[in-house]
Amino acid sequence: MTFLNFTSIVAQDKGDQQPKGPIVYTYDEYNGTYFPHILTVVYYPCNATCSNLGFPSVWPVSNENQCHNAVVNTTCQALIEGVDWQLPLLNYVGGVAIPLSTPPCKLPWAQQLGVKGALVYYTQMVGEPLGVTLACGLLYATEDSMPGSITAINPVTGKIVWMANGLAGPAMNNPVVWHGIVYVSVGGVCFTFSQFVHFEEHQYCKIHRGRCGAVYAFNATDGQLLWMRFTYGEAMPAPAIYDGILAYVTGGGCFVGVNATTGQTLWVDHFPGFMANMASVNYYVLPNGTPLFIAGFTYAAAPYGYIIAVNGLNGHEAWNATMPAPYVGANTGLGDVAPAVDQQLGIVVDNDIANFSNGYVDMVTFALNATNGKPLWAVNTGRGPIPPAYKGGMPLIVGNVVYDGNPSLGTVNAICIKTGKILWSTKLPCLQTPPKFPGGPRGSPTYYHGLLWVSAGQYVYVINPKNGDILTFYWIGGRLGIMNPVIAGNTMFLSNSYGWIVAIPLSQIYPAYIYY
Repeated sequence: MTFLNFTSIVAQDKGDQQPKGPIVYTYDEYNGTYFPHILTVVYYPCNATCSNLGFPSVWPVSNENQCHNAVVNTTCQALIEGVDWQLPLLNYVGGVAIPLSTPPCKLPWAQQLGVKGALVYYTQMVGEPLGVTLACGLLYATEDSMPGSITAINPVTGKIVWMANGLAGPAMNNPVVWHGIVYVSVGGVCFTFSQFVHFEEHQYCKIHRGRCGAVYAFNATDGQLLWMRFTYGEAMPAPAIYDGILAYVTGGGCFVGVNATTGQTLWVDHFPGFMANMASVNYYVLPNGTPLFIAGFTYAAAPYGYIIAVNGLNGHEAWNATMPAPYVGANTGLGDVAPAVDQQLGIVVDNDIANFSNGYVDMVTFALNATNGKPLWAVNTGRGPIPPAYKGGMPLIVGNVVYDGNPSLGTVNAICIKTGKILWSTKLPCLQTPPKFPGGPRGSPTYYHGLLWVSAGQYVYVINPKNGDILTFYWIGGRLGIMNPVIAGNTMFLSNSYGWIVAIPLSQIYPAYIYY
């Protein structure tokens, strides 16, 4: 293992045991393979907290909580009381953090693409499509402004502790944290012209998305690069880790398992023509202890997408499934929405569009047997205009209820996980129907203190999970993307497509939450 690595310490005071910083690490190769950009890691030790915040050493949404609930325990008094700050993160990594009050008509490309197109393009090429990660005493956020970046932030003060800039592609996912290591996979949304030729000639098995991508592993505390590997096709979706095995998927149809500590390849599957999209990997552990890694893929022809489960020990395909009949999947398929897993019930839940006709689609939530992929139920949560870009609503499982969004109609739905019966459906105010802007709800809700916290459009909504009543909605501004609000104590952390990271007290959003 070799790096061309130059380390420098700037503005160090004599007599200090810890440098004021910054400390800079630069890399231009790994194991003899050169990088497309100089990877620069800047570490500010003085911005780190000396306190133990009581966070887990893993990001629970990807590594311990397969149900997608983004709640992190903390013993930090400041977070328990609630902190309030805004960080224009995009300004630090080569972009422009647009003021949150800016109307979409003033976004880049708005005059050329229209406001809906500009919001999609800005999010996918410059801003933050997904949410943040909280673990190991830090808040981690990625930016997809080229070249991509990952930043570790002091969650109490909002100051940058370290940032890595110059990744091999856009970083469009939640970082994954596991026992002192933070992982980020990168890759863009684009296709080369040759892929359209394959499509026109019906050579679907030759199509792949993104020419290349990469997976990086950094020291979670100071950002030093531990290992990296390039990928065939983009690697947009976040990986998942179980028992030291990191599994990721690519736009080239690869499903790969590596040693999470060393990056050594354990197994590789190749599914020609299948493209990873935005659907992060999840897992289910069989009764005998064998993990099944589960991911959604897009395909260029009907049925347009599959969920594939592979044996985490040897990579052998365990099962594959598509949307249950009578629904016919459409467009980007099951590669968009990350499946949620109920480990206790042995159920996989996902969401996708179906039955495309004249610009309208059905939004379908469905459940599969986690052991064999057999369909259990499917329910139509409503028909409406096809949403731009990301097509589904990421599910959250709490108890025996699935909560997910319908971005076509701007609704949040509660569904019985055992039967598929819709318990309630709530239209979010301030979201137009048909959608004037891409706005969701697309990320999964967060369940905390007996309430649902939902980000969509420019607002955070607070919903009573028992009946779907909206208790309040709070203006954030900008555009909230495919992200679940992350909550620790009395503090919520949000990313924003305009290039911001926001910390806000829950009591500022809804003071009465303490009574639930």
